[in-house]
Formats: sequence, C-alpha cells, structure tokens
Amino acid sequence: MLNVKDYPGCISVETMRAHFEGMIKGTPAFAANTPLGAITINDSFSHYADPDTDTMWLGFAMGMRCAERVEKAKAAQS
Repeated sequence: MLNVKDYPGCISVETMRAHFEGMIKGTPAFAANTPLGAITINDSFSHYADPDTDTMWLGFAMGMRCAERVEKAKAAQS
C-alpha cells in the first residue's frame, strides 16, 4: 500500500487532505460517488478505505506536490 508522507518544506498531508475532501464534497458527481471513509493507524490518517477513493487521493496528492515543485523552480529562476 502506498502512503503519502510529510516532508520538510512541502505541503502537509493534512492540508492536502483538506483540499482533496473539499474538492470531493464541492463537486456533486464526486460527492455522490466517492466515499471518504478513512483508515487511521495510531490515530493518524493512513489511507481511504475505498480503493478507488484512495487511488484518487494518491493522484491528487502527487499532483499537488508536483505543482509545488514547479512553483519553487519558477521562483528560484526569478
């Protein structure tokens, strides 16, 4: 199983998860078809119980981290 982890200098998992769940809840088609039941381990989010939701989450989180790297590279060139 793949897990998104926090890294120094990167957007946190908690922040990304809030954006992800907000996007799901704010999009009627996703809200109707994307269960947000989470699995926690040691009182911390691990992954989503529904495999399709978890796959969506992984893609969303990786996309956010990629966008963050692109923006940092642009800022460094300026």
